[in-house]
Amino acid sequence: MKLTDNAQLGMIVDSAPIGICILNAETLVAEMLNDKFLEIAGKPREAILGKWYWEAFAEAKEYFERALAEVVISGEPYYADEVKLMLVRHGKQEWIYVTFVYAPVKNTDGQVTKVAVWVLEHTSQVHERQKVTAEREAAERERDRLYNFFRQAPAGICVMAGPDFVYELVNVNYQALLPGRELLGRPMFEAVPELIGTPLEQVLKEVYATGKPKEFSELLVPFNEYEGGPTVDRYFTFSYVPRFDAQDMVDGIFVFAYEVTHILQSKFAAEQAVNNLQQIIDILPASVVVIRGDDLIVEMINNSNLNYWKKSKEEVLGRPFLEILPDLADQPFAGQLREVMRTGEVLDVKESPVLFTMADGSIRETFVDYTYQPLSDIKGNITGVLVMSFEITDRVHSKRMLEKYAEELAISEARFKFVIQEAPVAIGVLAGRELIVESANAKILEVWGKTKEIVGMKLEKALPELQGQQFLGILDEVFTSGIAFHAEEIKAMLEHDGELKEFFFNVVYQPVANASGATADILVVAVDVTAQVQARRKVEHAEVMLRHALEAGNVGTWNIHTETRKMIASPRLKELFGYDQEDEMELAHAIAQIDEEHREAVAHAVDDAIQNGGNYDISYKVIGYRDKKVRWVRGLGNLAVDESGKFTTFTGVIMDITDIKEDEIRKNDFIGMVSHEMKTPLTSLNAYLQLMQRKAGKGEVIAGQSFEQPLKQVRQLTALINGFLNVSRLDAGKIHIEKSRFDIAEMIAEVYTEHIDLYSTHQITSDLKAGIYVEADRAKLSQVVNNLMSNAVKYSPVGSKIMISCAPVGDLVRVAVSDRGIGIDQADLEKLFERFYRVENNTNISGFGIGLYLSAEIIDRHGGKIWAESERGKGSTFYFELPIAEHDGG
Repeated sequence: MKLTDNAQLGMIVDSAPIGICILNAETLVAEMLNDKFLEIAGKPREAILGKWYWEAFAEAKEYFERALAEVVISGEPYYADEVKLMLVRHGKQEWIYVTFVYAPVKNTDGQVTKVAVWVLEHTSQVHERQKVTAEREAAERERDRLYNFFRQAPAGICVMAGPDFVYELVNVNYQALLPGRELLGRPMFEAVPELIGTPLEQVLKEVYATGKPKEFSELLVPFNEYEGGPTVDRYFTFSYVPRFDAQDMVDGIFVFAYEVTHILQSKFAAEQAVNNLQQIIDILPASVVVIRGDDLIVEMINNSNLNYWKKSKEEVLGRPFLEILPDLADQPFAGQLREVMRTGEVLDVKESPVLFTMADGSIRETFVDYTYQPLSDIKGNITGVLVMSFEITDRVHSKRMLEKYAEELAISEARFKFVIQEAPVAIGVLAGRELIVESANAKILEVWGKTKEIVGMKLEKALPELQGQQFLGILDEVFTSGIAFHAEEIKAMLEHDGELKEFFFNVVYQPVANASGATADILVVAVDVTAQVQARRKVEHAEVMLRHALEAGNVGTWNIHTETRKMIASPRLKELFGYDQEDEMELAHAIAQIDEEHREAVAHAVDDAIQNGGNYDISYKVIGYRDKKVRWVRGLGNLAVDESGKFTTFTGVIMDITDIKEDEIRKNDFIGMVSHEMKTPLTSLNAYLQLMQRKAGKGEVIAGQSFEQPLKQVRQLTALINGFLNVSRLDAGKIHIEKSRFDIAEMIAEVYTEHIDLYSTHQITSDLKAGIYVEADRAKLSQVVNNLMSNAVKYSPVGSKIMISCAPVGDLVRVAVSDRGIGIDQADLEKLFERFYRVENNTNISGFGIGLYLSAEIIDRHGGKIWAESERGKGSTFYFELPIAEHDGG
């Protein structure tokens, strides 16, 4: 169909609020135009329609002929905004102002076949711009919307035509949702077969039938990664809008789709991050608090910070910072917090004094190192501050004592040198600008890894490994400025026993002045803290590794105080016990959710571990507090030692072992069932053979029918064994589907005939529509039909009716086996096709419970589906559906 023959396009062009003229790209002959275009052109329709464009607009040819030709050649649109143009309208020359677009229209091969001329006159608007600005902008937006709607829309857009929903138009973003699939010209449920049977199929048909649009938000759609590939869960926001033909009948559907999978994943990840954040900050060695908003509200805080403030969580969370600690109102912290939120710059402060008023009126002075890290929302707006602080009061007092000690050493040179040698800390004296080692006690020689021979040498010669490190520069700066240098945990690479090793020191470089006040020497005081730094690193690394391991393993954790029995439960632990995250969960609550069979044993194990310090390792069943879900869990724990060496905390982890436990129970049940089911035919077979042996011993002739019952037991036993072997082959991946094209009705008729011969005790009938071909494994589908019919016989009373039918349903073939047997409860229907699942009933019917499981697997591997409908006492109907094979022309 030509573009100009499209009735809907004609309606759009005719009703457009701007002038539109469609040109043939090769000849530039006008093929379609609207009244608005004629109104602007000021020429009769016959002067333009069917004529060479520049014949009708000769007065504009000189200015725009090249631009129009370039659009055809390049395939890029040409825009002209408020062009002043002399145009002959109604036989008179007029100067007018127009905005127009030469827009290329391309075919599916990307070739320009048409040029759409969109034109809007602005003459009156230019003269009265202030008055009509809003109208002009609306016209321009409408123009742009019409041009860019399909091609530049950020959403995936397609048009599906007819009741088969054939893809008629697909934009780039929609194609990107289904990469690698051919869509155009194909029915939707052929191109995307995984949507068959989903709610989307029903909704599409409903929109087509009713003409009413439908929308979905964040809908889960299981798409294949590629056509015929594995299924992945993806989330979409959909709009289905009906398309109407000239008779106002629905002839297609517009689809607007946005994939929001990554958005939801980000949301889920953010929720998980919030759940984990409190645990993370609680195990940090630093004091941590999160403060939000202009009122400096405390949003989150860890135990270390609570201990420093000497407050409880209830006293601080959700309250303004200065309301919690009014003593800090006259100190710089509140102003610094607001400045960080205003500028977004990190603030790092060392050795800041903090004053607290105690209950008795005394002042408590502490010192902290703290960092204010701005926090922002997803738009980059600063919304709060993460405060991390370390109380260093003891360290500051120690350093002050060390500085005081160093100053006192300068009183007397003789006393000074004596003290250096006898001091319990590493001390050395560097003389002059050249930093000659004038004095070094045993401690500093040990730190440096040198002997007394270095005394009298320049420091750079005595310790050549310091070249390239920061120390020589720092010492030179101290000598020049006369200002002492203090540093903690400063890294140094020193040679010990011929090997370069890493050390960490707390150091003081104290300048010593001569009589004139100039720096003469530098006193070096150093404390080796390498062991402490390495130990802290190990602890920090262990904490990080433990946190990552717990998060990766999806493990719940707990913490129980041995005296108060107060328990802190992680979010995952609450989830395993069926609690919401905002629920309080004490130890008694957790014990109450344990199944009665295990409750006493678990409570005893907890008490024993707390009182006697033994290992805690126990598996048990819990029933969720809110969701009532049954889970099997395994708990592991032991006592933790506090800083004083006392066992004050019982900690541990909880793991979900439901799948493992259920597999174990199923395995044990299966072994018992195998023993029972195989024993019955073997016992019967043994009895028949003994009877035949006795008859043979007496010389009696054994009639042919005497073999019928033994053979029946052998067949039953063989069927049981084959079913079990098929499950094993299925698990090992050794069951292969070998497809061929055949009439499924003929195959079913063979099984039907066989069952009529075998089961004359039942009224077996059929209704088979011949000529329905499938691409499938004939033998394995025969096995499925045989199993469904055998089950119908097995679970139906003698003389009852059994019906098997086969008929097309759309592009599928549906096979159904109906009986009037004992029926199945609704609670069992969902589990019928699980491996080893057998409905609990009072019959003595044998079987492993694997026939339906095997049938479901076979149908699934053919791309079909299988299900059952039943009512207790009224019989059952089992269905399966398969795609009908395409015609091959035969």
